[in-house]
Amino acid sequence: MAVRLPRPTARGWGLLSAGSVLGGGGLALGYLAPGLLGVLSLLTLTLALILARRPAPIRVHRRATASRVAAGAAVTVVLEIMPGRDHVSTVAEHFTGPGGSALLQLGAVRSTIRYEVVARGRGVIEAGPLSLVRTDPLGLVRAVRVADDMPIHVLVHPTHHELAAVSGTGGGGGRDTSSARARAVEGAFAGLREYTLGDDIGKVHWRTSARRGRLMVREDADAARPGLTVLIDDRHGPRELDALVEAAASIVMSGRDLPVEVRLASGARSPAVAGTTAHLDMLAQAGARPDADFPAACAGLRSLASGRAVVLLSTKAAVDAASVMKVLAGGRALSLVGMIGPGDDGDVPAPATGVRLLHAADPAGFATRWNESRWWVR
Repeated sequence: MAVRLPRPTARGWGLLSAGSVLGGGGLALGYLAPGLLGVLSLLTLTLALILARRPAPIRVHRRATASRVAAGAAVTVVLEIMPGRDHVSTVAEHFTGPGGSALLQLGAVRSTIRYEVVARGRGVIEAGPLSLVRTDPLGLVRAVRVADDMPIHVLVHPTHHELAAVSGTGGGGGRDTSSARARAVEGAFAGLREYTLGDDIGKVHWRTSARRGRLMVREDADAARPGLTVLIDDRHGPRELDALVEAAASIVMSGRDLPVEVRLASGARSPAVAGTTAHLDMLAQAGARPDADFPAACAGLRSLASGRAVVLLSTKAAVDAASVMKVLAGGRALSLVGMIGPGDDGDVPAPATGVRLLHAADPAGFATRWNESRWWVR
């Protein structure tokens, strides 16, 4: 348990300064009354240092009513403190959330303390450690003991909007993937593709990797069925990333009957088999990565065995839209480049063959245009 020695508060420092001036100046100039007043001030501060002794050590068990919540939902944190018989000290909880850090004042020490926090936006809530604070009756000196407890983390999933579900077939223009899938034997070899972060290292085809000079992984027939790969450009600031993540979460929630893989340009990946909860967990923790290699992440989309790709860009990266469409052009099924942020449609490049372009000012507008356009239908 980290212990901080008793230290004067702002009020205590003020009293110390005033007492020093009165005591020193009064006695030096022969003014007895101010001198005595200064001495009494210093004696009072000394007594406060004695009274505000270090709090006794405690053990803390902390739990939350949920490990994951939606943005805007409340979560209750329960603290069990042993022993909880310190009637002099107060407790404060260190709290970090999407909106920043704070020190929550929770009042006097009790055996059980409950408090509620509301997650205003996506991210990670960290609660803990707990601090015991003891002050003298006049508030001149404060002693703090930080409990040696384990903080807990709660994931706040991003907001999402209702989207029309993407068809699992070729959308009227690709090969008949449904019949191909019906003929495929589950687990049968379907092809090779370039390795991406998160792939099973056991599926690396070493002979082909050595020949091509880059890691190639085996893809089975069940993994190659038509699906959706969502790539998020995470190079920009929190505001831009929040909008893209919100759009991605909407796609994830709308595709429960369709395999969805989520990728970040920085390399993080949540494969289709991971499921909706894992996708939302990754999106909740996504942070801006200015050094992400976005061109390399786009190039990785060329190795998709089948299915569609949705690349989400900020309008700050409008210059990259043309190169993204070049990568996706000529695919087996229609793909989408989504640009989210302020800007005129006149600044958006013309779409390429096999690629649709959707521009919206915000995630709600993206959802509206997605539903109106039904971009996956040729």
